[in-house]
Amino acid sequence: MKMNYAEWVCPECKTKNRETCNMWMYGSPIRECKACRSEYLDRRWREVAIDGFDPRSKNAKFYAKGAAFLLSMAIICGVLLQTSFVHGNNSTKLTLACILCSLFGVVSGFIALRIKLGFADKDNAKYMAESKARLGDPKYVEKLRKSGYKI
Repeated sequence: MKMNYAEWVCPECKTKNRETCNMWMYGSPIRECKACRSEYLDRRWREVAIDGFDPRSKNAKFYAKGAAFLLSMAIICGVLLQTSFVHGNNSTKLTLACILCSLFGVVSGFIALRIKLGFADKDNAKYMAESKARLGDPKYVEKLRKSGYKI
């Protein structure tokens, strides 16, 4: 699931690079600058066949608890907002807090649901297959070894 963007500055030419990535930054840690084509190691990326999956990517309870907390905070903010409207006040900060808690609560719930329904496992299987395919290339494995990976 492509949701995020990763940004970095090339150590060689100092060009700012940006690309889409999945939520957990699974993929090759060897990055290539789009400007000068130099390669370098970016440890933010996880080669899942070596590093394994991020434990949070399989923990639906973590996201369900976060969703419950954030949605309860949104309800509390909503009640406080309603009370402030009754008294003739309009709190922008309270409105923003209510909206943000609701939004992040729904997103956390969506992630928990994806994990619970098995969509995250399907994605993880795809990432593992891609990782094993990359590790099937001896040149790539040698680059990783030179970068300090124990394969």
